[in-house]
Amino acid sequence: MTYKLEIYDCTLRDGEQTAGASFSLEDRLKLLGMLDDLEVDYAEIGWPIGSNKEEILEAFRRSRNMNLKTKPVVFGSTSKASEISKDNKFRLLIEADTRYACIFGKTCPIHVKNQLKITLEENLESIRKSVGFLTNEGKEVTYDAEHYFDAFKRNKDYALITLENALAGGTNRIVLCDTNGGTLSDETKDIIEETYEHFMKKGIKPNLGVHFHNDCDSAFENARVCLPYIVQVQGTINGMGERIGNLDLTTFLGNYVLKMGNKAKLRIDLKKLREINKEAFRLAGLEMPGNKPYVGNNAFAHKAGVHIDAEMKGASYQHITPECVGNKGVILLNTFGGGSSIIATAREFGYELDKKNELVKNKTAILFNELQLLERKGYRIDDLRAEHFLLINKYFGNRKEILEVENWQAETGNLLKREDSSIFVLAKVLGKEVRRKINLEGGPIDAFYKALRNILEEDYPQVKDIHLEDYYVGIARRSEEESTVRTAISFRNGQEIFTTVGVDPNIIGSSKEALVKGFNYYLLKTANSKV
Repeated sequence: MTYKLEIYDCTLRDGEQTAGASFSLEDRLKLLGMLDDLEVDYAEIGWPIGSNKEEILEAFRRSRNMNLKTKPVVFGSTSKASEISKDNKFRLLIEADTRYACIFGKTCPIHVKNQLKITLEENLESIRKSVGFLTNEGKEVTYDAEHYFDAFKRNKDYALITLENALAGGTNRIVLCDTNGGTLSDETKDIIEETYEHFMKKGIKPNLGVHFHNDCDSAFENARVCLPYIVQVQGTINGMGERIGNLDLTTFLGNYVLKMGNKAKLRIDLKKLREINKEAFRLAGLEMPGNKPYVGNNAFAHKAGVHIDAEMKGASYQHITPECVGNKGVILLNTFGGGSSIIATAREFGYELDKKNELVKNKTAILFNELQLLERKGYRIDDLRAEHFLLINKYFGNRKEILEVENWQAETGNLLKREDSSIFVLAKVLGKEVRRKINLEGGPIDAFYKALRNILEEDYPQVKDIHLEDYYVGIARRSEEESTVRTAISFRNGQEIFTTVGVDPNIIGSSKEALVKGFNYYLLKTANSKV
């Protein structure tokens, strides 16, 4: 039996409806290129309405020069106009420079009457004429049946008639949408099976697709039970979307290819899954959750001592090889892992420690006590490789940390609507005392960073190659007004990004600690081939 399954990505449209998410024109084009590299079949670029209309249309124009294999799709809704050719908003779907269009229409009588405020018959005509207009203009049209599963339960006959009208208009695909994400898989299976059989009895083999939201955490299971009846799955590459989000195509693709036999012979390059997830979240201005299946930082991270010991001895707790989805196994340096996590982490940096050796035992015990102290203070360094290296080097390495800050003083203020900062630093570079004062327009953290870099540049010119990538401040330990501050600073050196942490009652103090650690990690790393 021949199976067909198209992967249709909605990240640039539906994914942007995530709270706090937004994509610029350049973001859209970059993510579109990555989706093309992943080899998804279709990718929505956006809906050209509202304030970003011109940006969306420009994205389509530029996409023509990208030599895409992925088909770029313009999104929109059915038109209520009696003469669709005079509906300026609908005509924007024609103006978008692409062959492929997806429009959604109302399936549920309540929505037709209360939201569109037209009759049920007028809605059917709107669906048929809207699809037909785009088809006549040379578009390949996908029709999304909004709220289909709810509509089917309320008025099955009308729901099916809306699909028939889309077919009459010439749609290539009918996509059944669980728009509020409230349908569970038993109902889903019954409804799609009955829908499929309805058309087969009429002598029509329908090209059905599905579009599930994840409000009940059931999007994947819903998609799975539909597979015998569909040719297309819609979702977002990272589960982003309205409210809880959409079907996560990353999880779907991982499961379909690795667990379900890949019957459709999808050509998806799974090794690119983690990178495209990280980049999609970054471009959207969001932080990727660590617990995402397959691609999250914690997907193959081991914290408990029994798990770590088993991993070291080849008895894996991992359900797949992490590298096949672009991820990697991680040993979390923590007190839950006991001595096993310390031995395993040291091995990652090239130190083969004999845990029966008395000196190793003593150093491991001292390091373990320091870990306990760090955890009590709220450092949370479980998965931070740079922090791990600094600790392992401190107890088992042979290189001293290069930079120390003995005293500092910061002044900052906003006068005449301009922020100015001044920082004085008394530091030691391999024991040699250095003083530096920096005045600049900007914030105190930037001033501190530039002062430390200036101190190091004469002896270590390579520090010019590292830049601040991200800066995050949170509470380390809550104690009302006396809470301590946890600052995580990410540095970038070419393609490598690493993060260090500081904890202090003073936000500048916590930032200082993270900055000093970051410079020390980088300098030790460039001098030590074991990293």
